[in-house]
Amino acid sequence: MGGTNGETLDQIGADFEAETGTAVNMEFQDSYENVLTNTLAAFDSGNVSDMLQVDSLFAQQVLDTGRVEPVANILPDDFETDDFLDNVAEFFTVDGELASLPFNNSNAIMYINRDAFEAAGLDPDDPPTTLAEVRSASEQLVDQDVTQFGITWPNHVWFVETWYAFEGELLTDAENGHAGEPSEFNTPEAVYDLYEWWKGMADDGLYTNPGIEAWGEATSLFIEQESAMLLTSTASVSGLIADSENFEVDAAPYPSISDTRVGPVIGGASFYVPAGLPDDRYDEIGQLLEYMAEPEVQTEWHKGSGYYPITKSSVESLEAEGWFEENPMYRVALNQLQNGDADNPATKRALLGPARNVQTTIQDKSVDIINSDEIDSEIESLKQEVEATLGDYY
Repeated sequence: MGGTNGETLDQIGADFEAETGTAVNMEFQDSYENVLTNTLAAFDSGNVSDMLQVDSLFAQQVLDTGRVEPVANILPDDFETDDFLDNVAEFFTVDGELASLPFNNSNAIMYINRDAFEAAGLDPDDPPTTLAEVRSASEQLVDQDVTQFGITWPNHVWFVETWYAFEGELLTDAENGHAGEPSEFNTPEAVYDLYEWWKGMADDGLYTNPGIEAWGEATSLFIEQESAMLLTSTASVSGLIADSENFEVDAAPYPSISDTRVGPVIGGASFYVPAGLPDDRYDEIGQLLEYMAEPEVQTEWHKGSGYYPITKSSVESLEAEGWFEENPMYRVALNQLQNGDADNPATKRALLGPARNVQTTIQDKSVDIINSDEIDSEIESLKQEVEATLGDYY
């Protein structure tokens, strides 16, 4: 957590320390990928942190180490896990118990430059909801020289996962890994439609690829008004509001491949706790975990970041004070989450042991696909590489 999100998180730690007298030392590690790499190395060396903020994508990879203690065993006995939003609790509950503490959770949404939309004759109050509509709006924006590109987003697997989920399609068999060990990577017709659209947008100069996992670069293209639309996390709400001094920014639901909108996959991270720590240390960690889930803290975190509040009581508190009415951009992702079908396995983010390798394969092969004249063969190559990775791991 860097930038304004990091500052908000630091303040939460400082407030806990002031309230309890227990010191909190947070270490910035630049990215979720670095946290994962350093965590796996720390397990081997024995020099591991007391809490680990792990991307939801890497959940199974961390669980498979066998070196984490379920937070259900660490939280105080009177902790009310039923207060978590259903969609949130279901993902982080493994084998019937809460494996990690949800905290900074999100889904992908679309941000638009309202001024650019108006200049191009588009209605910013009626933003695109499908990929076809995104293309149409992009053509209007670029043809009228309002912006250089219509849309951009970081080349990250999360966006592909989200497109799968909205179509109700599983990324892998075994219910995205929630019902056993997956071995097959699914490539339904909708995925061919996605990549044909993606390639067409790139070929026609309507989309620009900022780079693999290039979160900051994608945001900069939007802030600098080179692109009028940006797909990224709801966690960017507060930062984009602060940085868009020269235009009016707005948030909209994520555009789907078709009119089908089953729901998004969860994003963000949760806190894992290593196994084998002293009991008195677990008591302190349990207090901090409980504190981070308190309605007041979740409200503070949501307002300071844009990550949606993950407990029912915090949502009710925000609604009671009229927060969402005054700040509708903060409500977009929460609505998207709550309108999703939590019972559909496609909306549960994949639980894959070799998650990082699958992630990089999809990201790298996505570049190959949009640069190729043979989309079908490249998608088949993607399928084979992911299945080889799954086969090697399991």
